[in-house]
Amino acid sequence: MTPIEAEILAPLPNDDNLETECEIPLESEGEDDAPLGVSSLNPINFSQSSRRVIDLHRAYKDDKDLDPRPSFQRGYVWDPKKASKLIESILLNVPLPLVYTAVQENGKEVVIDGQQRLTTCFAFMEGFFPLSKKDEESEARGQSVRRRPFRLTKLKILADLEGKNFSELSDDMKTLFKHFQIPIIKISKDSHPDVKFEIFERLNTGSVSLADQELRNCIYRGTYNNLINELAKNQQFQTIIGANNPVARMQDIELVLRFLAFNEVTHLNYDGRMRSFLNTHMSDNRDVSSEKSARFRTEFDKAISLVYSVFGEKAFRRFSIGSQSKPNGGWEKAINKAVYDVIMFWFARQDKNTVMRHKDEIREKFIDLCSTNREFIDAITLGTADKSRVQTRFKVWENALASILGNAPRERRLFTLEEKTRLFDANPTCEICHQRIELLDDAEVDHAEPFSLGGRTTPDNAKLSHRYCNRAKGGRNGT
Repeated sequence: MTPIEAEILAPLPNDDNLETECEIPLESEGEDDAPLGVSSLNPINFSQSSRRVIDLHRAYKDDKDLDPRPSFQRGYVWDPKKASKLIESILLNVPLPLVYTAVQENGKEVVIDGQQRLTTCFAFMEGFFPLSKKDEESEARGQSVRRRPFRLTKLKILADLEGKNFSELSDDMKTLFKHFQIPIIKISKDSHPDVKFEIFERLNTGSVSLADQELRNCIYRGTYNNLINELAKNQQFQTIIGANNPVARMQDIELVLRFLAFNEVTHLNYDGRMRSFLNTHMSDNRDVSSEKSARFRTEFDKAISLVYSVFGEKAFRRFSIGSQSKPNGGWEKAINKAVYDVIMFWFARQDKNTVMRHKDEIREKFIDLCSTNREFIDAITLGTADKSRVQTRFKVWENALASILGNAPRERRLFTLEEKTRLFDANPTCEICHQRIELLDDAEVDHAEPFSLGGRTTPDNAKLSHRYCNRAKGGRNGT
């Protein structure tokens, strides 16, 4: 094989370039293999054809019948070298991988897989690279944005085309490019929503498959989809999840959807199939009214504001207690979706002023549940999409909040964060194992004279220890 033959046969660019996106760590819920529960299926029809670049461009630009860039929040991510390689391959008449499209309820065709390839072809014909997501947002705000001219670069075979744009090609090459045939598989709109989602996932077998939320953005496009994308831009939410760039695989947008679905339908009506639960909610609210949309926005913003006030950037993470060999505990890095669900749900239902008056107690109670409550620990770590586990963790956290925010008078049992901080700053040594406590949240203030024996919750009756050490000593000294 000659070097030129090897270059021609080298793998073509696909849509797997995500280097401009931020991957947020999320704990997995495990596989969602529950049956769809569909007793009868509408037929799912596929049509396969080859369509010319010029015809696809006309459907996109003139007829507005084709959308090559559904609202994936991903934007255009290819660099000039990768884009030029695709154009060079077309001019060499090298076959491209299949492009998948789907027909929506309104008859419009959207690209499921292949948006980077099609967008590159259209951009080359128009003379300018597509805008990045950031530039698109700036342009939408009325700001002036500089567009990059699309000139071929770093070509390995057609070196004489280096630096040229579409208009500078010869007439023969322009014709060759416009008449190049791209293989298309088009999926009909007639199917049960859950089955359609399943089929999309099976068809999506590229090197980087579309995530569930990316597929939902194709299937359930509408005003509700737009709302979810907007809510994900909440600055406090983005800070909590640690996103400093557009988030890969729409992980942040799916988190927003989870809150809205549980908030609207509630955990009491969850049937144990998370994927179907979220799909159904998006389908039912596809063209959400402006009144309902405003309510959803208010509830999400309120819940996030309270979460950030109480937990800051540690929100939605598990706290792991230490062990005998390593008594220091700490916060997990990954966002725990099970924790996210219950905290957001119940905070959306609380009075803001009441929560703020008890925020230190709430934070301490959550850490305590993560450290000592086996029922809660199992419900946020094992088979978390299981119906019984979902019901359990919602109930445990509800009861925990009620014990703090209830109106019944009670003697204060917990030391305040201010009291704990003073003890920690004065001497961060565990009074049980006599090792240094590395993290304030891992410190627990115990009663020197046990509370159960009449000991008061006062600074002169306080001693500092690791959470693990305090729990491991059991009832020997009381608490």
